[in-house]
Amino acid sequence: MSDFELTEDQKEQIADEFDKNPDLKHITQTVFKNSSLDGRSKEGRAVRAFLIKNNLDFTTTLVARVEEIDLTPEQKQFLMGNNVERGMNALEITRLTFKDRDIQPLTQQHRTVMEFLRRYRPEIVDDNEMITNDKWSPPKSLSRAIKKVNDWAGQTFDEITIQTKQKKMCEKLLFYLKSPRFVHFINQYSIIADRDLFESEFVRTIWDKPDLTNDELNLYITVCTNYVRQKHIQQRIDRLNTMLNDTDNERDMTLRLTELIKVTSEELNQCEKRIESLTKDLNGSRQARLKARGEQNGSIAALVEAFQEKEERDRMIMMAEMQNKLIEEEADRLESMDEYKARILGISKKEML
Repeated sequence: MSDFELTEDQKEQIADEFDKNPDLKHITQTVFKNSSLDGRSKEGRAVRAFLIKNNLDFTTTLVARVEEIDLTPEQKQFLMGNNVERGMNALEITRLTFKDRDIQPLTQQHRTVMEFLRRYRPEIVDDNEMITNDKWSPPKSLSRAIKKVNDWAGQTFDEITIQTKQKKMCEKLLFYLKSPRFVHFINQYSIIADRDLFESEFVRTIWDKPDLTNDELNLYITVCTNYVRQKHIQQRIDRLNTMLNDTDNERDMTLRLTELIKVTSEELNQCEKRIESLTKDLNGSRQARLKARGEQNGSIAALVEAFQEKEERDRMIMMAEMQNKLIEEEADRLESMDEYKARILGISKKEML
């Protein structure tokens, strides 16, 4: 049962679009003018219900679920044996394990072997080859946000002793990490090292900026995607240089590799310039905004925060002074007792204090 009511105009448009293209996702996105919708959205379910009611056979773009693969005892024995050594490529190990030269990167066989090696022989696989099928989900607790700041930004915060200012920054970081765009991009990376690089650069760059606008947040995400891209380009250059060094003075191959290195180096240069330009624009726009805000309100927020922290310190000092005063008053009372009572107690004011 659909929880979204279609208008008569929308029903007519659905029928018209069905004649052009029977794909459910296409019809939903066209009728509602929203490219993010699909058949699982409330709008998509309403379109689906309308098409079914009118006996219209629509199509979907559902991707068939890939069946998981269980390694056989022989394959596990092969992976744990001397046939697999440090420095071997994980894809090559997979092809040897399944005795199939046509296996492609990130296929289910490749992922299964990578997961096995990561669990039982982590010394074999390079960090840049470690992959994961797990979906990344944003942290929900302050303690996890603090841990990410400590891990990626080199801080040493503690959840109990953290100051008010830094606590608010970590709370804002929780909000930033829930950004749909950030979650989308980080889940595009199946290589763990890429995912860690993307997250670490994001946290390191924005954790102490609790005042970012949505546009600035999106640009910082773009900068971080370029950091991952920069890494991949550099890896291609390294592989090309290795191939060039291994050529036996073959003129044609040397010329081709040299040209590829030149083109890839230019690509790396453009990527680095893009990062520099975006970072410069972000820093400039934020500094100008903060300056304007500071001139307008005289850093009222900073003064209030400083006052709150001073108030807390003063309260602790006052409590300590009150406690000392009570002790002194009790000592005076004991000292005013008869001498023999004092001797019985075996205590003096000086000892009490």
